[in-house]
Amino acid sequence: MNFFGKMITVFILVMSVFLMAFSLAVYSTHRNWKQDYDALKVQLDEARNQNEQLASQKNSLESHLKAENDIASQEATKLATERTQLLSQNTKIQSELDQLRQLERTNTAAAASTQANNEKLAADVDSLRGEVRENQKARDDAFAIAVDKTDKLHQSQGDLTSLRDRNSQLAQDLGKKNALLDNNGIDPTADPQSLVPRVRGLVSKTQRASGTQLIEITVGADDGLKPGHTVEVFRGDRYLGRAEILKTDPDRAVGRVLRQFQQGQIQEGDDVATRFRIG
Repeated sequence: MNFFGKMITVFILVMSVFLMAFSLAVYSTHRNWKQDYDALKVQLDEARNQNEQLASQKNSLESHLKAENDIASQEATKLATERTQLLSQNTKIQSELDQLRQLERTNTAAAASTQANNEKLAADVDSLRGEVRENQKARDDAFAIAVDKTDKLHQSQGDLTSLRDRNSQLAQDLGKKNALLDNNGIDPTADPQSLVPRVRGLVSKTQRASGTQLIEITVGADDGLKPGHTVEVFRGDRYLGRAEILKTDPDRAVGRVLRQFQQGQIQEGDDVATRFRIG
């Protein structure tokens, strides 16, 4: 046997071994594929079952998500409505707040005005208290004078006789004066306190007390004015009203403006005058 033959023999031997190993491998592989197939089939079934469960869960989650979205949309719509209502309420509250602030400013101004008026009234009260003290003193003085006059009354009784003697003379004088008054158109029986002399002056001062306007004029007791007399107030040709005399001093008097006769605002510098009248 030559070398080529040996090579062929070896080749055949090798190929025989190779084929035997290949056969064994094919046989072994055939058994492993079946087991793998069975295992994969089981895994496939499990995967299908799991996929169906996941699909069911997916559908359930999608339904739940859709329901949540619907609820969220409803909540959003509700919140938008509430926001609109809150904005409207806020606008209304802001308007009310502005009105309250304006009212506060008005009340503050009114309080300041009231405070100023209270201060003025307090000053008027102090002035009136001074006048009351003066009047009380005058009353005390008058009482002392009355006591003194009472003491002198007894002394005057001694003079009564001489006065009676003079009475006849005074009666004659009275007759003459009555005739004179009658000639001047004056009723002799009229109360002398009701006779108002003809005087003229000016308003020197005005003020208000307890809702009444008081005026001070430049004529007084020396001119014949007495408490209870009235004076007419005018400015040029314009009639302004009438005032009743409350208090007199020698050169001045204080009067109260009578509302029922007032036809204009009385000021300092206005003219005053009386008219001669009886009763």
